[in-house]
Amino acid sequence: MTEISADSVVSRSREIVAGEIDDEIVMMSVENGTYYALDPVGSSIWELIETPIKVSELVDRLLLGYDVERETCERDVMTFLEKLHENGILELQG
Repeated sequence: MTEISADSVVSRSREIVAGEIDDEIVMMSVENGTYYALDPVGSSIWELIETPIKVSELVDRLLLGYDVERETCERDVMTFLEKLHENGILELQG
């Protein structure tokens, strides 16, 4: 599996159907029939990866909206993106 780094460019998988319910994103993998729900921060990330975005830019954009240290944000974003990638929800570009 390809490792995600700050220089990676990521985007949503085209295989995922998603919608908003009560300020949270609910997603379904058409391929495997699995449902996923995202909390508000996860939902923000999902919105930001609608089009391909560099991970470092994603972190910069999140820092504008959340009161969190950069190091904590980077670590949490990387963990979240890795989980999305493992579940086939995230695509790595290039």
